[in-house]
Parts: sequence; C-alpha cells; structure tokens
Amino acid sequence: MILLRAALALLLLAASPVAAERFEGRALTITDGRTDPSIPAPLVVVLHGLTGSGRIMQRKTGFDALARTHRFVVAYPNGQLRRWRFEAGSDDVAYLKSLIETFTRDYNTDPERIYLVGYSNGGAMAMRLACDLHSRIAAISVTAMTQPSDLDCPHRDPMPALFIHGALDPIVPAEGLAAQGGMAALLSLAQTKALWATRNLCAGVEPVRISNQIEGPDEARITRYTGCAASLETVVLTGQGHDWPGARPSLRFVLGPTSREMDGAVFSWLFFQRQ
Repeated sequence: MILLRAALALLLLAASPVAAERFEGRALTITDGRTDPSIPAPLVVVLHGLTGSGRIMQRKTGFDALARTHRFVVAYPNGQLRRWRFEAGSDDVAYLKSLIETFTRDYNTDPERIYLVGYSNGGAMAMRLACDLHSRIAAISVTAMTQPSDLDCPHRDPMPALFIHGALDPIVPAEGLAAQGGMAALLSLAQTKALWATRNLCAGVEPVRISNQIEGPDEARITRYTGCAASLETVVLTGQGHDWPGARPSLRFVLGPTSREMDGAVFSWLFFQRQ
C-alpha cells in the first residue's frame, strides 16, 4: 500500500498535466489543471457507467478542458470488470475511499472540495459514497440514474446533489424500473427527488425553469429546491436518452438520443462552484 501511494504521489507531481497509471492494481487517469501544484485544488472524481471505463468518460465528458480553465484536478478511476459494485462494504467502495484519502493526503487537493460525478451505474456509486463518505464529499452530480431501492443509507446527513435525467432514457426510465434479473428496483425520478428533498431538509421548490438554447423541441427543465440544508437541483432533458448530455451521440439504437441543450460537465461544475 505504501509503495502504491508513493507511486501515485510521484505520478501526480510529474510535469505532465495528464497521466495514466495504476492505483491498487487498477487503471487510473488523472488530469491536473493547475499551473501551480502548490495551490490546493478541488478534486472531481468521475465515475463511469456499466461496461464503461475511465478513459471513455475522459473522452465523453469534457472535464479535462474545465479542469485546465478552473484549475482543478479530475480523476477517472475504473470499477472492477467495468462496473461499480455499490453495495455497502464492497471492494469498490473501499477502493474509492482509499483513492480519495490518497489524493487529499499526498497530492494537495482541498479536502473541503471533493466532488463526485456519476453516470448511470457510476451515479449509483456516487449515491453510495454520499452515504458512506458523507463527511468527506462536498457534493455529487448524478446523470442517468435514479435511487436504487436497496441502497441503504444509515447516514442521511444533507448532501448537495444534482440529478440530470433524460425523459427518453430507455435504460433507466424516469418512471422507474422494476426489479429484474437479481437487480433491485430503481425508484422513479419523482420518488428520487422526494427522497433527497427529505434528506436535504428542503422546504419547497421553485417553479420549473425552461432552458431552450438549441433550435428544435428539446428543452432542459431545471428545478431548484428552496429552504434546504444542502442544495438540491434536478434537470430533465426532454430530448435525452441514456447518454452523457452534450456528448457526441453513440449507440443511439441502445441508449436513445443525445440532447445538445446542456453540457453535463459544465452544468455539474457550476453546481459544485455554488456550494
């Protein structure tokens, strides 16, 4: 463990702003957007979806460009066998806990500004860590995932959270998904919002704000909750399927359409900055 942590520290102190290495036996891609590594920086950990990888998320999301503009560090880890096992006490939970501890201890990232971005299966993992590491995570952004019905959370402390979801998502429908094939049910988006509004002690909700920047019928419907102990926002993209918002469309016949109304990375980073 000591050797692995030392290797990561040496890697991160290298001159190259983008580096690929292994941490605890897994591939890890890191982009350091700082010009001065002596300045404590926010850390954004980006979690891929089922069958995905850190490299795919690096190419798909555009967080590297944001990191260089806003001087933060972004890490793209990998789940075992291209998935995140978000059960309490899983190896993946332990791995990400160790990764975050190593960054904050050995690489001058700001322990008060650790953010998680989760897409699909990675979104479920982000919600797990918002429970298990609630005292270390500053905020989460979840795309294309609703609350798994079996995701128990003994620590329901308020946690700033952003949920981005496609109204045309065929994989994780906004209406929820019944248990199947040994997998637990997924709550509907409405149930997920209600659960998090309760967790964050929200008193009310603002009127839905419509963003329509691109010609055509697609819209981004943005909801912000009021009187909360921790911020809660949701975005429903009417022309979005199960892909990353703003990304180049891929596997449309499986994932559905990709909306250009919103850049998921930019919107997530703006949410983090407001916390």
